[in-house]
Amino acid sequence: MQHAKSILLIVFFMPLIAIGQFGPKKKDLQSRIDTLGMTIDFQQFEINNLKIRDSITSSEIKRLSNELKDLKNYTIDLNSNIEKLRLENESFSKDNGKFKKQYEELVKKVEIHQILIRNVIGGDSLELFEKQIQEENAPKTNAIESSKNFAAFANEFIYTIKKNGEAGLEAYLSDKKSFYYLSKPGFITSVSEIKDVNELTEEIPWRAGFDVFKKSKFTLIEGEKPEINCDMTDFYNKKGCYGGIEQDFNKVSKSLSALKEFSPDEDHNINSQIEEAKRTEPSVVAFIFSTDGNLGFYFIKSEGTWKLYCLEIEDPCST
Repeated sequence: MQHAKSILLIVFFMPLIAIGQFGPKKKDLQSRIDTLGMTIDFQQFEINNLKIRDSITSSEIKRLSNELKDLKNYTIDLNSNIEKLRLENESFSKDNGKFKKQYEELVKKVEIHQILIRNVIGGDSLELFEKQIQEENAPKTNAIESSKNFAAFANEFIYTIKKNGEAGLEAYLSDKKSFYYLSKPGFITSVSEIKDVNELTEEIPWRAGFDVFKKSKFTLIEGEKPEINCDMTDFYNKKGCYGGIEQDFNKVSKSLSALKEFSPDEDHNINSQIEEAKRTEPSVVAFIFSTDGNLGFYFIKSEGTWKLYCLEIEDPCST
């Protein structure tokens, strides 16, 4: 019995002795434990990173989802506006079709009326009638716009008459081939209609004023006409040769009216001359005036250029 117990104890402790002799040492076990701990910490770090990424991804997905919703709403609004524009376009198309039809009907009516008018008043009269309507409907030329290039014309005019004298005026006459000539030999202004420029050679006021004008060194200045001031030594408020827009020209009719009052029985045609002057004077749109020579030239606009309407010899402050 005692022998059997001894055998059992030997059998029981043998594995423990074997482990003590042949198993891992404590230092190795600790190293393995540390390695496993580091592995666990790294895995925990990775898990935390994955959680953070998952959180960011979730937030990004929410943002993209909201943007998609906004885009969807924007698309719906666009489709709504497109449909609205389509309906408006259809409405405009219908209106255009209606207006086109009305226009075509009016054209047919006009053609019928033209045929009726042609049958009643004749072809030539109809053409004259149409031309008159076109002239009435043509835009009226503004005096300022029509005189945009007047400075260039004025310089050419001055150069030509200085060079050619009275003969130089020929190129600037209207279809009537005449112009008014105003001179003031005394206290009243004389008015005459010049139909031949050679008549001026015998006019002493013109000859005296023109000789001074030819020698003048003034160059053209665009601006208002000099005003006469008899209290000044030079008689004018400024000196020079000026050109520009003429306003409310009435010198011819005013001088003729003064002549009528001075000698009412001398000229029986003066009333018709006054009426004719009043009719044509509103056409005067531009002037050239030189204090050297006291010369004034007044122009109407005709066929794209300027034509001489009136030539004036001023005699400032004469009695």
